[in-house]
Amino acid sequence: MAAVTKTVLTAAVIVSLLVGVGIGYVVAPLVAPAAPPVGLKGDISIGCLAPLTGDLGMYGENSKAALELAAKDVNEFLGKMGAEWRIKLEIEDTGTLPATALEKLTTLHGRGVELYWGPMASSEVTAIKPYADANGLLIFSPSSTAPALSIVDDYIYRACPNDLVQGPAIARLMWDAGVTHVVPVWRGDAWGDGLKDATEKRFKELGGTFSEEVVRYATPPPKEFTLEATTLADIVGRLVAEHGADKVGVLYIAFGEFTVFFMDAKKHDVLWDVRWFGSDGTCLYPGATEPEVGKFAADVKFVNTIYAPSFSPKYMKVKEHCEATLGRTPDCYVYGSYDIVWIYSLCLMATDKYDADAVMEVLPDIAKSYFGASGWVILGPEGDRAPADYELYAILELTPGTYEWAKVALYSGAADEISWAIPL
Repeated sequence: MAAVTKTVLTAAVIVSLLVGVGIGYVVAPLVAPAAPPVGLKGDISIGCLAPLTGDLGMYGENSKAALELAAKDVNEFLGKMGAEWRIKLEIEDTGTLPATALEKLTTLHGRGVELYWGPMASSEVTAIKPYADANGLLIFSPSSTAPALSIVDDYIYRACPNDLVQGPAIARLMWDAGVTHVVPVWRGDAWGDGLKDATEKRFKELGGTFSEEVVRYATPPPKEFTLEATTLADIVGRLVAEHGADKVGVLYIAFGEFTVFFMDAKKHDVLWDVRWFGSDGTCLYPGATEPEVGKFAADVKFVNTIYAPSFSPKYMKVKEHCEATLGRTPDCYVYGSYDIVWIYSLCLMATDKYDADAVMEVLPDIAKSYFGASGWVILGPEGDRAPADYELYAILELTPGTYEWAKVALYSGAADEISWAIPL
């Protein structure tokens, strides 16, 4: 017990030094810093199970830029400390495929890697969880949100809130829009099922109704959605005839395949007449701004929720780096990705050993003392980030024929209220 207490106290000193690293200021420690670690030497690996291709390819590319910035910043600091080790990112493309994520995990484990960033999709995390738990491999996802993965005392951590937080945000959005009857459409995986259930539960509590007729499709998603769009139009048509178009909405929980779905949905007049609502899986996806997709998204006021990191100089540093590297505005998960590398590094400084169990012993205390690019990283007992606010984005026609994502509102989880910057 004494050894653990000593480690945590050392970690607190390290964190007090590093809160401001990389943004031009340093918080003074309360006591003199410990000597540089002597146990770790050479390259210390963080395995990165990144969806550089597939349904979350854009998000994977965004986070890769943030990961590389974090590794650079950490290694520069380690050099100033006189440390004899450096962080090495071992990045593998999962293709957003659960089976591939597991394959890449086992390959990296065979090379001795015990600490992991990612995967990003909950379906991928679900697939690797039994292997990770059985082999003591620490998984820290920036974006997995499925409630089914909120388990105490396992090896899974997540740098964002789970969908028991996002679901109520979407429910509030739909209810405030005057919608009383919702038809859900979603990809049938761990993430889609969990978010649909969380949203439905809260929407019913508010007094709304979810259609018993639904559209759920398997993953990987089909190449076209003629059948699904026709089925949806039939369900929506009957509800509109009974309740009126202003009372009916479509909740669409998807990844990048939503642009293909929209191309088939737009062929049905009734689907232009009702409101559509999305989530973090579709928010800021660049394909949505293409004219044919953008016009439909703008006309149906397709509003999407995504968790809101805290604004700070660290946030701006990561944002500006990603924009310069990628040529686009990054999603919110890049900030948690940057922070995961720092949190792992701080844990390694505190424990002075490359051991997943040792890192996990101090990780919650290190994280809650760390103010990162995403803000304060407070983790619950199940390893998920504490509830946070959500930003709302929609596709707007800013000039004739030109469509762009714009932040239109903010949802406060504490107040269960939406504050609109651009009313729709």
